[in-house]
Amino acid sequence: MGLHHITALSADPQGNIDFYTKVLGFRLVKVSVNQDEPNVYHFFYADYEGSPGSDLTFFPHPRLPRGVPGYGQAVRIIYTIHPDSVKYWINRFKRFNVTLLGLEENSEGVRINFVDRDGLGLSLQASDRPSYVDVKPWSGGGVPKEHFPRGFYSVVIMVGDCHTSGYFLEDILGFEKADEGEEYAVYTTGGGGPGRIVELLCPREAAPGSLGAGTVHHVAFAVKDLRELAVHREKLVKRGYNVTPVIDRKWFTSIYFREPGGVLYEIATIGPGFTVDEPLERLGSRLVLPEWLEPYRGEIEASLPTVRLPSGSIVGGAKA
Repeated sequence: MGLHHITALSADPQGNIDFYTKVLGFRLVKVSVNQDEPNVYHFFYADYEGSPGSDLTFFPHPRLPRGVPGYGQAVRIIYTIHPDSVKYWINRFKRFNVTLLGLEENSEGVRINFVDRDGLGLSLQASDRPSYVDVKPWSGGGVPKEHFPRGFYSVVIMVGDCHTSGYFLEDILGFEKADEGEEYAVYTTGGGGPGRIVELLCPREAAPGSLGAGTVHHVAFAVKDLRELAVHREKLVKRGYNVTPVIDRKWFTSIYFREPGGVLYEIATIGPGFTVDEPLERLGSRLVLPEWLEPYRGEIEASLPTVRLPSGSIVGGAKA
């Protein structure tokens, strides 16, 4: 079980597209709506194929106030890059005036810390260890294939109690403790390595976070199929956790629940994937709706802010 996708919030739909496709160079693999709030877009950024483990998604609400990072939230999303790519990315960020928060050295290598236009905490971690994700680089965003991020490295989650949240990772999700200190703990699964790491922070002075632009909505972990999903749901129910029914999201099937520290987690199946409703070469080129929302397409499109997609298509009909 590694990271499947991470979903965050933004205040500027067009600015979000431009940053993640033109600066970070990701492929916009799916343009849809929040299935629970269809007047809000849902953008999916990933590698060429939209591989689980490379997929960062956003709910962009125009003019959404900034959120406040704190405990009960994921506070930093970390991607993997090759060690030879560090200089390339530092120069690229300077060229695009990206706000850099500095470099740090750890046992893996150099970590470049920065934020997106909404203040969302992001990092690129240099590592020569193989990821569990077989990333297919996308060169359409201006990043050479050799420098393209190789999927998630880890996610940093702030909680009030590292022990309680860590035990949950062990008991429910099958992680193992790999390292710990006074105010942090690191958990890995499947032997560790990029995409299979969760970093817990439990600083004494932290306050609860509040959702808003630049904060993470939820973190999703991957399972192979519906059978594995059902096993995890049964375990959560037996442990007394409040877990949703199994939900068909069209591209994957999911359950949602909160861990003891208040962080919203999702477990999602690997398939069927993003090509179930668009051919691979046309991913992200139009607004895609699940079948149950198609009868309301006209109404939904009229309520969405107008944006230009990397394909050149214009979608939406409302002023942002």
